[in-house]
Amino acid sequence: MATTLPLIGSAEACELLGIDRSTLSRRVARGEITPAQKLPGETGPFLFERTEIDRVLADHAEQAEAVSG
Repeated sequence: MATTLPLIGSAEACELLGIDRSTLSRRVARGEITPAQKLPGETGPFLFERTEIDRVLADHAEQAEAVSG
């Protein structure tokens, strides 16, 4: 039996990433953040796996470390 990961909404993802919803939408459109699901409707919110948000945070930390070197 497969285990499904709990999904978080756009608001929680934004809070964790320290960005606003328009920035989140742009990053999804550019393929930088991959949503697990998009709810129905033209303006339906995205749902994300927490592991995806953690990956984005880790990537950001690595980039910051590389720059500060």
